[in-house]
Amino acid sequence: MGATDGRHARSDRTRSAVAEGMLDCLQEGILRPSAKQVAERAGVSTRAVFRHFDNMESLFEEVCELQIERVDRQLPLVVEEGTLDQRIQSLVANSVARNQITSPVRRAAILTEPFSKQLRDRYAWFRSVLRRQVRASFASELDALNETARRDKVAAVAALLSFGYWEELRTHERLSTAATGRVLCSAIKALLQQ
Repeated sequence: MGATDGRHARSDRTRSAVAEGMLDCLQEGILRPSAKQVAERAGVSTRAVFRHFDNMESLFEEVCELQIERVDRQLPLVVEEGTLDQRIQSLVANSVARNQITSPVRRAAILTEPFSKQLRDRYAWFRSVLRRQVRASFASELDALNETARRDKVAAVAALLSFGYWEELRTHERLSTAATGRVLCSAIKALLQQ
């Protein structure tokens, strides 16, 4: 039994190392890392990459879980009480940090997302989390609206906090992180006060 437990523990460590190696490659800006690059980063053989993951979907699943764990530890909490400005600033600070941290990985995921159910499902899950944060942060403002207007405002605020909008402001408009945060705060406040 001890030898079997030891093999399982080594297997689990190798599997985790492969997922971490893949995530590290993505964070370094390698948009489509090869098995060799992942193996080198993980400190395992190329064969180990294929032995521990049946397909790319299973590897993506593990990498997504690891990414969520890594990112969640670094994000500022979202406050749901206080003035409108405080709640906006809190949600924007969380979004800015998340988008800044996840940018390299998200860029790589965008390339693969059309071909990966795992990535599409994970991003759909994330969008639902973001919509819940928006509804909780601005419950008092949203409760005064009819259902259609409330849904539209939640969708619009979530879109402003999305990676796509972040990328537009940071990369294409060349705004600094601080300027991006200011733009997002102003846009969300204007939207909520309409």
